[in-house]
Amino acid sequence: LAKALYNSICYRFECAYFLLNVRKISDQEEGLVRLQQTLLSKLLGEWEIKVRSVEEGISMIRKKLNKKRALIVLDDVDKIEQLKALAGECDWFSYETQIVITTRVKSLLEAHEVEKIYETKLLSDLESLKLFCWNAFKMTRAQSKLMKAFPSSIHYAQ
Repeated sequence: LAKALYNSICYRFECAYFLLNVRKISDQEEGLVRLQQTLLSKLLGEWEIKVRSVEEGISMIRKKLNKKRALIVLDDVDKIEQLKALAGECDWFSYETQIVITTRVKSLLEAHEVEKIYETKLLSDLESLKLFCWNAFKMTRAQSKLMKAFPSSIHYAQ
């Protein structure tokens, strides 16, 4: 859903980036620093950006992105530290910047004082199977044989 939203509106912004797997990457050594560096590099189109610490990354994001009209998607956020390092305060960004955060932890959004929260509903088994089939096999129709063969995949797609 977030990727579809991103794809449908990214052309309206001066710069845009979909930062995938924030949870997974931030758990790695220097993960938050790497995420900050990736975000800055992709949004500014500068490949030689070096970030040495989370604090330096925060400072760079504030200085370099505050006049940009940006679309930023932070995918799979699960800790407040991730939000503080990547999208700390509203005054870091132009008022035209839009930040979309995907998470399974609603209280995280509330703690970060996110203005608008959209909760998605779980997919039905059939919708989950269709999503799984499309992503795994590029099939547009789910088949009943697959539904029996991949019950755990259906749960994962939900």
